[in-house]
Amino acid sequence: MLITRGLVERLEAVEVEVDARLARALATVTNDPAVAVHPLGRGVLIATGPDRYVNRAVGITLDALGPDDVDEVVGWYSDRGLPAAVQLSPWAPALTVASLGSGGFLPRESRSVLVRPTVDAGPVGGAQVRLVQVDDATAADARDVMAAEAGPDRSVSDEFMAADRACEGTVQLLALLGGRPVGCGSMTTVGGTAWLGAASTVPDARRRGVQAALVAHRLDLAREQGCHLVGATATVGSDSARNLQRLGFRLVQDQWVLAQPRRR
Repeated sequence: MLITRGLVERLEAVEVEVDARLARALATVTNDPAVAVHPLGRGVLIATGPDRYVNRAVGITLDALGPDDVDEVVGWYSDRGLPAAVQLSPWAPALTVASLGSGGFLPRESRSVLVRPTVDAGPVGGAQVRLVQVDDATAADARDVMAAEAGPDRSVSDEFMAADRACEGTVQLLALLGGRPVGCGSMTTVGGTAWLGAASTVPDARRRGVQAALVAHRLDLAREQGCHLVGATATVGSDSARNLQRLGFRLVQDQWVLAQPRRR
């Protein structure tokens, strides 16, 4: 698969839509008026609240952003009591990079964006696990899997799973090994592209092919729904990123999440 700017733009647009849907679902699930989505250019600014997932600008850096645009981002997050954060594509124009640097944004974390076609990409293997779609009867099991390493306060993890399940165009799956819930994963469809998320495996079931089975099943679902591409993200250099590449995914870009330091 050829990595082009057109492919990068397509995947960033899908991620914008997926993250915006998730934030709106979280607002509904929690009835929290502080959860907000604000369009900017081709992307969105998302605020879900302290310590929750996705408090950053998504999909805005493929456009040329000047100092006034960066000030708008900073002001919007400041009004919500959050430090401004921006997902930066390596395909961003030089003006955008310079404006963020002048605005005091510093690297916080990096994430890989990966993609594979749903056809003509070879077989994907997986463990002999049973996969079921998450419903009212199994939603608690899926939350337990996601929160396996969350510690005693799992409220953020539980909120995320509830929002992810309620998200438009999303299906959640639960993996059972010997009848025991051991893994989960979700898929959201946007046009002809499917996006993978909500992936977790309980620690004592790792390296047994659970996520491979979940990926394989979601590829089948994506094909059935007419999707031509499947995208996903993972921390740069992580086991998850390596696993996706072993399963036929190709690296499209490594994004940096840049953030302003919290002011004391």
